[in-house]
Amino acid sequence: MKSRTIRKIGAAGLAFSLAGCATAPGQGGINQAFNDTFNNPDPCANNARNTGIALGVLAGALIGAKMGDKDKGAILAGALLGGAAGGFIGADIDQRRCDLAKVAREYQLQMQFAAITKDGRVVDVAELDRSQQASSVKKNAIGSVVSLQDDGAGGGHFETNSDVLTRRAEQYFSAIADIYNLNKAGQAPGQQADRKLLLVGHTDDTGSSKLNAELSERRARAVADYLQRRGIPREQVFYQGAGEVYPVADNNTEDGRAKNRRVEIVEMTNTEGFSRYLEERRPNYHFYRSTIAQAAPAHGEAANAQAQAATGGARPNHSNASRPISRQVATPPAPGRTLAATPARTPASAATSSSPVAAFKTVGKPIDFGGTPMVDARLAAAGIGKLEQKRPLFSLISNAYADDVPVLADCSQDRPRITGAVKALKDGATYRVAEHVPGLYGKSWTERVNGHQIVINKVAVLASEASLAQMPEMKVYANYDPSVNRNPSPDVTLRPAVNTYLAEGGILYRIFTNGAAGMQCVDILYPRQGGAAAKGGNIVYARDNRLYVSAFKPVIAN
Repeated sequence: MKSRTIRKIGAAGLAFSLAGCATAPGQGGINQAFNDTFNNPDPCANNARNTGIALGVLAGALIGAKMGDKDKGAILAGALLGGAAGGFIGADIDQRRCDLAKVAREYQLQMQFAAITKDGRVVDVAELDRSQQASSVKKNAIGSVVSLQDDGAGGGHFETNSDVLTRRAEQYFSAIADIYNLNKAGQAPGQQADRKLLLVGHTDDTGSSKLNAELSERRARAVADYLQRRGIPREQVFYQGAGEVYPVADNNTEDGRAKNRRVEIVEMTNTEGFSRYLEERRPNYHFYRSTIAQAAPAHGEAANAQAQAATGGARPNHSNASRPISRQVATPPAPGRTLAATPARTPASAATSSSPVAAFKTVGKPIDFGGTPMVDARLAAAGIGKLEQKRPLFSLISNAYADDVPVLADCSQDRPRITGAVKALKDGATYRVAEHVPGLYGKSWTERVNGHQIVINKVAVLASEASLAQMPEMKVYANYDPSVNRNPSPDVTLRPAVNTYLAEGGILYRIFTNGAAGMQCVDILYPRQGGAAAKGGNIVYARDNRLYVSAFKPVIAN
């Protein structure tokens, strides 16, 4: 009797949810009504409210049945209370998305919506709406992401090469801030005291990666400040300059680059969900371009800033980031070919894609590491396997790996990709979410290669996303012989840039040596679970106008 009553009440709740969306005969019937009620693509549809009512009715009925011992009145009361609570929570989600969609229409913004699942993954709403698992995912979502593309229309979000919001951007960010302001939304701040709002600035991959990261951080901070001034509690707001590290589209096209230049607002209901989201983020590695692919003219604002500096402060002759300027491009020769001598650097505005300069150079006295000619471009990546990337939502595979990523071919085709840390607006402190990988928490690693001792100090990698925890120090002692001199001076001392990648075979720790002693770059493959010895690696270096590769497998120094 109790189960029959619960089923009837559940059906009644479903019927109540469907009542406002019934379709005329011949226009889809009950199936269409169900989709319109729970899976409607219109941002102002009441999907979340209706789902909340249906689930609330069922949950309330079960609680009422348990407390009322088969009493129909208790079951009905529980169902009504559960439906009201579920509807209230769901309606707030629907209203937020609807209000943001209205702002997008009013200001003609390119705005994308996504949900954050209970395990921290980001799912585009359009993708979610096509899935049969949509209701379950929405029910368990722990946050949302709103992405605003800066396509230059109407002046874009910011003044050119600046973190100053345009007048138009101030208007729509004011409207957006009011939507996220719980007081103006009719909610007491205590209802979501642990809420987190993260502002993330993104760029395309043209120009200097360092300048991209710095500019995107200043811009994310500017938007965060603006939201705080509009009434969002300061302690709830965080910001990050992600630069070029998290692309969502192909940087080989102008349309793709425009999509990558964006600001994201990430809203999480609590600290636990916020940390989980940050730990589960994965770049789309397949959108990373090799240095060969970047032989096209640059379009990004960081490139504009470079050109301005190179020309004595004169501003480039264009009004926004979508117009191209020329820049110096590093293009390696085909495998097995000799290298041209590296010319002196020229201003960024003087080089074009039709006249690239050689990427390989030698700074200081070259060192021979006893390697073999690099005739196969993939030799340097041997044993690394595919790179772990952003995971698909609906998959039975726990991790997804990117196929044919150009930067994986060898480190000489890659470049440093710099991203800023997540910081708290209240004090600028870095938000840490993970422990270090065992063995990669500031230890020194070393190996002797062809008689030359190589030492890498302060190797530190965080377990989440295998992100770099600190910059290392690299030293090379040429022809090292401790019996002759136990405390020699290093022939090479560097504070190199590093990229880290999660791969099938382990954590790829990629060091950019910028031609020191002929070294172009170094790949080290560390075990994902830690250990005292690297799984493998290579040194790519130039000698006699050719590229060579030498195996490199360091261990933790005693």
